[in-house]
Amino acid sequence: MAAVVMTFRSISSVQIIVSYGIEQGIIEDVLLQGSGLASSQLADHEQQVEEKQELQILNNLMLNTACPFKVGMELGCRYHLTSYGIMGYALLASSTVRKALELGLRYLDLTYVFSQITLTERKDDLSLRFACDIPGELGELVLVRDMLGAAMIQREVFDSNNLPIKLQFTSPQPAGLLIEDIKQKLGAEIQFNASYNGFSGLTPLLDLPLIKANEATARLCEAQCNQLLQQKQNWKPNAKLVKDTLVHLGLTASMEDIAHHLARTTRTLHRQLKLEQTSWRQVRDDVRFGIAEALLLTPMQLDEIAQRLGFSDGANFSHSFKRCKNMTPSQYRKQEKNSYSHWCNIGKGSR
Repeated sequence: MAAVVMTFRSISSVQIIVSYGIEQGIIEDVLLQGSGLASSQLADHEQQVEEKQELQILNNLMLNTACPFKVGMELGCRYHLTSYGIMGYALLASSTVRKALELGLRYLDLTYVFSQITLTERKDDLSLRFACDIPGELGELVLVRDMLGAAMIQREVFDSNNLPIKLQFTSPQPAGLLIEDIKQKLGAEIQFNASYNGFSGLTPLLDLPLIKANEATARLCEAQCNQLLQQKQNWKPNAKLVKDTLVHLGLTASMEDIAHHLARTTRTLHRQLKLEQTSWRQVRDDVRFGIAEALLLTPMQLDEIAQRLGFSDGANFSHSFKRCKNMTPSQYRKQEKNSYSHWCNIGKGSR
């Protein structure tokens, strides 16, 4: 039987959440309910918590407030560079925006985000895109919090009240939500009904020097970040690490790219995956075909899906998909469409 692996994080984020909740008039015991954390532990800055404990507290907060989107925005604005410990100082000391972004994505596990974050280039514009697989209103709160927290980092790294970037949300603006105060805090434009969740307009900023850049400090802080990341990775299955890194680096990343990002050799990574009774190919296929299943539910053409997943052409994608799923992409698409129609008809009949 495989060991149960728990992912821990600093209690700092929980402290921010509970403090915000109390200001909204929610009793501390209500916020901590079901988390396994006691009030006395909140004062211990060395305390470590499990990810599921923080999610439970976020869920308690959501259940006792009216608008998850608004809560996510207000909560995210409370995450400052100092909230991230040594990583915050590493970002602040980076020489350029490009270096800060690369460092932030490399050490994402040292932050409090639950969202997946990718750097995407489309039509001469570089964007930072966010996706959260937590369902429902809790996922909405978490996504917005993560995005606003990242926006606060950019504001403090630039040390400017006016950022030439746009914060984009795919959702419509919630009724009654006043965002002028948030805009002033961020110094950036906010757009709703966008094509993706994230930041656009990063390209002109990439190679701008940062005001508080310090090469010696950056090197020292990054070395400590690397040490902390290695410690944290000891709690996480290697297959999960590879999956997360594939999402961050892109599906065309090779095993060598992944191993380099995780600061180990390909031989070591191969051995570690084998001990978990899996392989590089199996992990990569799990990620690729998990995304493929979602894309096949859209009208997207097979060649375009193949390109997005890093296959040379549609035929190669179809062959690999059939090997993994025992059916062609077209058969899968037809099966899911028929299944959807079946459940729709059941729903109509039950009315």
